[in-house]
This record gives sequence, structure tokens and C-alpha cells, in this order.
Amino acid sequence: MPVPMYADQGAPAPQPDDAEAANLPAPAEQPSARDSDSNFSSRMRSEPLPPEQPEYVFVRQDGSLIFAVAYSLINDRLQYVTVEGLRRTVPLNTLDLGATQQFNEQRGVSIRLPA
Repeated sequence: MPVPMYADQGAPAPQPDDAEAANLPAPAEQPSARDSDSNFSSRMRSEPLPPEQPEYVFVRQDGSLIFAVAYSLINDRLQYVTVEGLRRTVPLNTLDLGATQQFNEQRGVSIRLPA
């Protein structure tokens, strides 16, 4: 019974003898995963870190503090985002706006509050 023959099943390629092997160029070395990791690490060290995000502090009428990385004023409410990424809302009339402004200015953080 005939056996089918496929192109990729041909006879094995002849191996060069020692004299021919001496004339062939050495195979190129592939960079190891370790090399590419060290290149990545050195690139990461050379790139500047993103600027640190300011943290806003809001002072409540009762003296407690609210820390936020972002905020917006919507009508008569303050909506803010905590460091953990939680979004909260409080009425503006529960905040001491003067103390909040002063507290942030002392820390060098620019904040805009209603007059």
C-alpha cells in the first residue's frame, strides 16, 4: 500500500561535516528573558515618575477633616473622591469654608471654594 509523502516530511537535511561547519557563521544569540527584564528595569528607572496628585483637605463645622484627591461643587453640595477611589457628597453648609481655604493654603494646595 502506498504511503502519502508530504513536503515537510522529506529526508532530513544533511549535516555539514566538521570542515564545512568551521566555515559557517556562529548562530546569533537570542537575548535572554533576563536581559530584556534588566533593560526594562533600567528604562523604568530612567523615566520620571508622574507628578504626585495634591490632596485636598476640607474642614467640617465640627472640626473633623475630609481628605480628597479630587472634588467638584454641584449646587449646594461638595462631591469628592477619596484616596481609595470612593465618591462621597456632603452639603456645603456643613463645611467651614474659611478654615478649609486657610488649611489648604498653608499646605501649598490651590483650592477654589464659593465665596
